[in-house]
Amino acid sequence: MRHRTHRQEDFSPLRDKSLFNVLRTLFINEFGYENKTAFAEVMIERILQTVEAFSRSKSLLKPGQMLWMAVAREGGKHAGAPMREIPQVPVVLDLVCDEDLKALAEGDAFAKVRERRHGRLLRQAFAQGGVLAQSDLSAITLISTSQVRRNLKALSSDNGRLLPYRGSVHDVGSTLTHKVEVARLLESGHLEPEICTKLSPPHSLEAVERYAQTYKNTLKLLQRGFVTDEISAILGIGRRLAKTYVEIAKNHHPNLSNGREKVVRRSITTTPS
Repeated sequence: MRHRTHRQEDFSPLRDKSLFNVLRTLFINEFGYENKTAFAEVMIERILQTVEAFSRSKSLLKPGQMLWMAVAREGGKHAGAPMREIPQVPVVLDLVCDEDLKALAEGDAFAKVRERRHGRLLRQAFAQGGVLAQSDLSAITLISTSQVRRNLKALSSDNGRLLPYRGSVHDVGSTLTHKVEVARLLESGHLEPEICTKLSPPHSLEAVERYAQTYKNTLKLLQRGFVTDEISAILGIGRRLAKTYVEIAKNHHPNLSNGREKVVRRSITTTPS
């Protein structure tokens, strides 16, 4: 058996003065992991990795940047859960960048600079595996969520693409998102493969075809005289989405405007008394 040197005797124990070992002792002595040491060590490693991600050193942030917690981009399946139960990821955002300062110095309107900033923050979070909600942007830039909503709408109109905020990526909240965008693009003459790349983030062909088929089914039901509530129940979609689909359909197909009313009137006039 190899004997330890004096230096090893003196200094090796100091290596065990670590947060890992403090937590290991806590798990074993106070949380009942005395017979599950290996399991406790794996858990501690994961906890420390998470803590490190949440506490990025200031030296890694540039002037104008901030660290923010975003909902994980792949966390759509947790859409209806409380925030404390939804996976989150830390993202670094350029709150103020040279592009903003240059635009302000050249006299651009503050509102326009803020609009572009919102778009930048959303894209940066998405590129790092996270998605920001409209409320995130409201808290970061200290304006109302209704103003954030207007900004995002204006940006989407200018760029012709839906921005990757949480409502559009996970299809949550009061915003009707890519499902409606697919319907509008269909009515503009785009085919499903084209629509895949026009959405932000890009969607699979399977998803786009599914949304497109729901809208096409809405058209068929309107042609047969069904009204919004019936379409919502038959297709298993929310009433608000059904109502929006109906509005889009009526805008592009005026002959569908009165749906059931026309059918009812026709049956009254053709049925003998």
